[in-house]
Parts: sequence; C-alpha cells; structure tokens
Amino acid sequence: MDVQADKVTVWASTQAAFVVRGDVAEALGIDEEQIEVIPTFLGGGFGHKSNVPAAREAAILSKAAGRPVHVGWNRTEEMRHGFFRPSTHHKMTGVVDGNGRIQALQHEVASGDVLFSFFPGIASAIVGADFGAYRGARLEYDGIPNRQMVSYRTPLPVRTGPWRGLGLLANTFAIESFMDDLAQSAGIDPLQFRLNHLGNSELGNRFRTALETVAEMANWGGSLPQGHALGLAINVDAQTVVAQIADVSVDNDQIRVHNVYCTMDPGFVINPDGAIAQVQGSIVMGLSSTFFEEITVKDGAIEAANFDRYPLLTMKETPDMHVQLLESSSEPTGVGEPPIGPIAAAVGNAVFALTGQRLTRLPMRL
Repeated sequence: MDVQADKVTVWASTQAAFVVRGDVAEALGIDEEQIEVIPTFLGGGFGHKSNVPAAREAAILSKAAGRPVHVGWNRTEEMRHGFFRPSTHHKMTGVVDGNGRIQALQHEVASGDVLFSFFPGIASAIVGADFGAYRGARLEYDGIPNRQMVSYRTPLPVRTGPWRGLGLLANTFAIESFMDDLAQSAGIDPLQFRLNHLGNSELGNRFRTALETVAEMANWGGSLPQGHALGLAINVDAQTVVAQIADVSVDNDQIRVHNVYCTMDPGFVINPDGAIAQVQGSIVMGLSSTFFEEITVKDGAIEAANFDRYPLLTMKETPDMHVQLLESSSEPTGVGEPPIGPIAAAVGNAVFALTGQRLTRLPMRL
C-alpha cells in the first residue's frame, strides 16, 4: 500500500478489486478515483477474497507513516477474525397425493448474510432478500403445481460472507434430501420420483437428460458391492444443470465415498478439460464441507487457530470422480460453482438408502 497526496496504489490478493477500492476510499476519506488497485496473482479466492481487511489497515498505516506499508494476516488472524460462511436452518414441507405426486412443496430457509455483509446498508432495504443466501433455494421441479420458497434474513453474532457457491450447497442439501424423503414415503425409486415431477419446459428437459445420463453412468438400479448404496441429487445454478450420484459405504460409523458420478450441462463448452477440473474441484470442496469443515465458538472466541482444528479433505478420502459434460449449442454458462451444490445431498441420500438414517446437519456424523 502506497498512500501519496494525490494517488493511492494498492497491491492486494483480491477477487473484488472495486470492493477493496471502496474500502480504502472509506478508510482514507478520499474519492475512489484517486485509488488504483492492482490484484496480485496469489491463491484461490472462492468468495473469501471478496473482502481484504488488511488493505484497509495498510491504508491507514501508510497514510500515518508517509511511506509504503505492507500488512498481511497470518493464519490465526485470518481464521479468527475473518468472515465465515453463515449457518442456515431449513424447513421443508410437502403434500403428496395417493398417486405419489407432489401437489405442494415449500422451502423456508433462514440464513445469516452472504452478500449483504459487503453491500451498503440501503441495499438490503431495496433488494429485500440476500440473493447469495437463497442461491439454489428455489424449487425448480416444474411438474409440481404449487411451489413456494421463503428466505429469512437472520442476524448472527459473527461476521459472515460468501463461500464457493454462496448458499448453493446448503440449500440443495435441504431440497434434495427432502425429495428422497418424499420418494421413500411414496414408495417410489428416487430417480423415477424426480423424473415424475419434471414438466416439458426447457429446464425440465435439461433436468431429465442430466438425471438419465448420470443414472446410466452409475448403473443406477444395478448390482453394487456388498455394503454400498447410491444417492442422487441435482440442482441448477448460474443456468447450469448438475446431477450427481455418490457411491457410499459405512464402516464402524465412518462414511466413505468411493465414486462420484457427475453430469453437467453448461451450454457450449469452450475448454472441456478446464470445465471437468472445475467439477472435480467443486466435488472435493463440497465433500470437505460435508465431512469435516466446521467453525466452533467458545467463550466468545473462534477455537480454531490453524488447520489442526479445522481439518480438510485429504487425498485418502477423495473418491474416484467420473464426469460427463452435456454440451449444447447454447451460450456458455457457469462451471466454477454449480457442481458444488448436489454433493452433500447425494452423499446423505446414499447414507439414508444404506442405513435408514436421515442426516440433516453438516458436517455429517452418524
């Protein structure tokens, strides 16, 4: 950070240069046009580098010192004083008739702020609901005649913000777990149950193709190794449809994912290798959240100071991943975040099929 009388230059590892510019301008009390932000190429962002508190601190110090200043947070500072993905609470309600058809489906989700944390205060009054929090929360099965999603903004005592996919993983986990519950109550195969609730809209047809293709990849309904079960989930995000099937076993209350099968329909694919890599990265991050990642607070402080208290998925727990891209002639859509949505629900549905136990919290524990 170099604060001069007529110009401020900021070097920051950020994925949101304009947000950093606004923060620095506010800290110094100057116009944003006087500030140049140079993003440095360092590490992944995944939402967490949308805000860089160190830039604000460096600006204040550089102005006071009259010379360039470098500020960097260490791991403990970052883990205890940064922002966190918000906790969420979901309520699903459905009405199924005697033919196994859903007549009404409702999803209520309460979440802390995701994007509103970094927007001006007036934005929440204008927009109403935090679209980062309800991303993936809409009910997209167009064969269901009555559908409602309600999003509640819930204040939390810790600072919260975006994580890869924003609310997508948690919202898909709730919806797709409940779809399996309804299928079980109706006595219908989970794949067929989903297909039964798709209409003939463009999105309904894309859902149908993704589900049928991933089912064929995983040999849905075929024989499995002893002690294994399959779980299915699907979502649409950034106009991209993703369906996943997880092949899961349970041994001594330990859940193990052996294979993940995935179909993704992102429109026209410009770089197939890159798109597949994004799917694989999303699955790994999603599984890490499904099994391990959790922030705990004790006596008003975050307990984790490093990765010894915040474990991540390792190579040992990483399953084989089988990805098929469903290319089309439509314009390219998103590939970086949509594949993270279904994985937790797919695993939970496989555990439910295997053990009869419905896991409703993340990270999962039997």
